[in-house]
Amino acid sequence: MKRPFLLQLLGICSFCLLLGSGAFAQTEIVDYMGRPVMAKQYLDVKGSPYLDDEWQEGWVKLQDGREYAGVRLKYDQVADELMFSNKKGEAQLFVHPVVAFELNKRLFVSGYNPVDATPLTAFYEVLVNGPTQLLKRTSKWVHEEVPYSSATKVRSIIEQQNYYLSDREGRLTKLKKDRKSLLQALGRKQADLEKYTKANRLDLRQEQDMAKLVAYYNTL
Repeated sequence: MKRPFLLQLLGICSFCLLLGSGAFAQTEIVDYMGRPVMAKQYLDVKGSPYLDDEWQEGWVKLQDGREYAGVRLKYDQVADELMFSNKKGEAQLFVHPVVAFELNKRLFVSGYNPVDATPLTAFYEVLVNGPTQLLKRTSKWVHEEVPYSSATKVRSIIEQQNYYLSDREGRLTKLKKDRKSLLQALGRKQADLEKYTKANRLDLRQEQDMAKLVAYYNTL
């Protein structure tokens, strides 16, 4: 995805205002836009494969440019797929690729050029928007094991989170949750960043403090 399109897509303030003002009608997604979801793989599994187990109203943008608000959505983080609930209350997958969606005021976007084994279609949560973006990628998978002295196989959901910085040219840098990694990735204005970090007692191992530093960096 080209960077100008991403910046346009990530106009959080704009579409949040639209959502809040009701500028988007609650459009029913017609059934031909969906295909059935096969969810049997999650039977007898400990933990949740979803961002939220309950259906939540949200906003979604498709690759063909269509946007919908007030749609009942659920995000499967194991399959990395967004589902919607049709008129019958059945889970459906979108036929057309989803490029962005918002649930519970959390924005997820795909299309970033990966720097690891993450596919191009993967969704990243945008923690900080702007010329430089802080992104989070949550991966989940089903782990199977047979506990000691047991003949029963246990299936559990395992979760892993990774953080990334998208710079002004749209290049991703994978971060470690430590002070040195984020500061090095930001690159310029090191003296200002060090001063801000110390003055605000930021712990750059914590997500909220990482976000504060990147938001401050965008003001320099």
